[in-house]
Amino acid sequence: MAARTSSALLPLSISRQRGKQLARPMGVVAIRIPERVTLDAVPQLTPRLFVHEGARQSLERRLTAALPRPVSLSITDNRHAIITHSEERGVLHTRIHHMFLDAPQRVVSALVRYVNNGDRKSSELIGHYIESNTQRLARRSRNLKLSTQGKHHDLLQIFQQLNEKYFDGRMNALLSWGTRRKTPTQKRKAIKVGSYSPQERVIRIHPALDRPWVPRYFVAHVMFHEMLHHDMPQTTRGPGRRTMHPPEFVEREREYRHHDRALAWQRAHLSRLLRS
Repeated sequence: MAARTSSALLPLSISRQRGKQLARPMGVVAIRIPERVTLDAVPQLTPRLFVHEGARQSLERRLTAALPRPVSLSITDNRHAIITHSEERGVLHTRIHHMFLDAPQRVVSALVRYVNNGDRKSSELIGHYIESNTQRLARRSRNLKLSTQGKHHDLLQIFQQLNEKYFDGRMNALLSWGTRRKTPTQKRKAIKVGSYSPQERVIRIHPALDRPWVPRYFVAHVMFHEMLHHDMPQTTRGPGRRTMHPPEFVEREREYRHHDRALAWQRAHLSRLLRS
């Protein structure tokens, strides 16, 4: 039986060549990770997409419960075909962008209705959700180099522990130590200890923190802050005003066990960090 294929069109002009894209062979675009896995075993040298298997299975079960046929769900990082599905031999093969793994329940419900019967209202809601997450559609550099093992601190271990404790293991950001300056040209007046790039989905930690006198709980505090940026994209407050740290962000940041202790350490050792 010939396969039937459909695709969700973006409200942007991204999916104009839908037919050509769907005709291409499906490459391996995602790696499934068990719910509890040692992240040290996951290759970190290239910016590939890592999928939390529990979240994928949960969404697959939602689709299977709502549809009259079995569903096989794959999670992708495809910037053009955000939602595609094709039926073959009684099985609905569905490919969905990873942004829907942590979508609000109303968006997931709309996604299920859309895949089930192409519901127009659900399509509009999904379109608005995609528009608000366009930063997650940006192409990442193929030459992105990641380094997580420092001389004194292992970013992967810190990330794993924070991910399990505060984010239920759903975080799929990449991470790396930043680039160290070869020769300081002048004394620093400020230091950005961490950063998050939504285009690359990469958390970077300043290499000045990879020192024996910098406590692990402070490195974890910086990591936790940047993980929140990955989990809580920028919001708009009023015309043209983007807020990096809205009240709900600040509230969640206080959930970190050593929040006050880390801030106190930073105040006490800022001058030493500036000299590093």
